[in-house]
Amino acid sequence: GMLRWVFAMIKYNAVARTVEPKRKAVAKAEKSLRASEKDLAKIKKEVKKLNKELAAFNVKMEENMSEQQRLKDEADLMQKRLAAAEKLIKGLASERTRWTADLEELAKVRERLLGDCLLTSSFLSY
Repeated sequence: GMLRWVFAMIKYNAVARTVEPKRKAVAKAEKSLRASEKDLAKIKKEVKKLNKELAAFNVKMEENMSEQQRLKDEADLMQKRLAAAEKLIKGLASERTRWTADLEELAKVRERLLGDCLLTSSFLSY
């Protein structure tokens, strides 16, 4: 009986010597796992926050791109209107000379108008 107990204690001691470092390694690994999971949770939270910021920046970028396109379209329209206005002004420049000539002619006719009226009235009364 006693011999068996001694052999069992020796076996237990041998097993305990190999198991104890393994238990410590498991405890250390579990502790490391908890720390890693905690870090992972922090990182996931940070990633989620950054994704929200990225989504907001993407929305803002889309708004700015559409505003930029609208402004480009408006600038193109204004450029076309400016070209049309310049064309109109150049077209009216030739009309200015004609209008100036017509104005001078009307001034001459106005000078003769009183005389023409008198001449016509004297002709009608005769």
